[in-house]
Amino acid sequence: MKKTKIRKTHGICNGAACIGRTQIPVWKLIALCNDGCSEENLLSDYPDLTKDDLKAAQIYYTQERAEIDEAIASQNSNV
Repeated sequence: MKKTKIRKTHGICNGAACIGRTQIPVWKLIALCNDGCSEENLLSDYPDLTKDDLKAAQIYYTQERAEIDEAIASQNSNV
């Protein structure tokens, strides 16, 4: 099993923290969880993700809550 890494890459997803080998932003996964999306639904909707990826996103969120909350708020204001 590959170890999940959260990365930020300039020019990809506006530099947002993403699941390592994907372009799926951590803020998007956290926002979906906050809206009641289950782990099973996330894994079904994003087949490239693993349970370890979702755990890594949650850990990143606990460590960088302000960053992720700000990104979620920014996206919500653009809707």
